[in-house]
Amino acid sequence: MRIAVAYDNGDIGLHFGHAETFAVYDYEDGDVSRCTKTLVPTGERHGHQAMAELMQSEKVDAVISGNMGGEAKAALLSLGIVPIAGFEGPADLAADLLVLGRLPIGGGENFSGGGCAGGCSGCSGCGPEGCGPDCNCGC
Repeated sequence: MRIAVAYDNGDIGLHFGHAETFAVYDYEDGDVSRCTKTLVPTGERHGHQAMAELMQSEKVDAVISGNMGGEAKAALLSLGIVPIAGFEGPADLAADLLVLGRLPIGGGENFSGGGCAGGCSGCSGCGPEGCGPDCNCGC
């Protein structure tokens, strides 16, 4: 599985169409311990269609971004790429959680740093062990 994340100094970038860099994660057999990460600069590309075409050329299966409008989502979907928006926090964590099936892609959810969307206090972050019974973070 190949996942691209709008990338801003290690965190999920805020805007798909204005991202200066994407981190592309290539997971061998869906295994988070067997992943390579490549930073892909967008260069002179700007806008939804140009970014969608870049994602297609990188052969990604899904794209994670902080924000993504309807046109961007439609452009990605038309190329067979799953758009995922509405998240903030560490890019590496978001990609891993998606591969593990623990990133809530239903819409309107956020996680930041600890991965709990503010749904619980004292959460130390999502991981294979989860956050606890009262977390509501989708782990």
